[in-house]
Amino acid sequence: MAPMQIHATNDFAAPVDRVFEMLTDRVFLRAVCLATDPLDHEVSVTGLRTSTRRVMPTPSVVKRLAGPTLTIVDDITWDAAAVDGVRRGRTLVSVEGMPADVVGTVTLAPGGRGSLLNYVGELTVRVPVLGPGLARQAAPALLEALEVQQKVGDEFLAGGN
Repeated sequence: MAPMQIHATNDFAAPVDRVFEMLTDRVFLRAVCLATDPLDHEVSVTGLRTSTRRVMPTPSVVKRLAGPTLTIVDDITWDAAAVDGVRRGRTLVSVEGMPADVVGTVTLAPGGRGSLLNYVGELTVRVPVLGPGLARQAAPALLEALEVQQKVGDEFLAGGN
């Protein structure tokens, strides 16, 4: 099954070092989780690795396949240091118990209103016949989650956190 390309960008009004600090802050990550109305959630930050785990109601289009809830795990592992003012990392978004994930990269660089956070990845749903259709339905939800991160990030930075 051919993966679907995912591209998204957040544009934050702060320098790279401040945005990186935010992206690795448990309070910020918890606020992003809560903004998606999860049934349950966990957040962890260990060194340069962040992880969020959210239990969400299953969208109706996959409820028969997945059951009443989906558990989405979002892991980012950042490289040790900025190079030329740019932070880079790897991301893995997976759905526990489902043959679906997004594997990609994150890049935080000067630009836009201060810093641009770019996500590039491949969404793969490994379900015979249904996979491509499910990927097309999942892609907007992934992009919506990044829009939530933009909104929460703007509020977080404006609040002086």
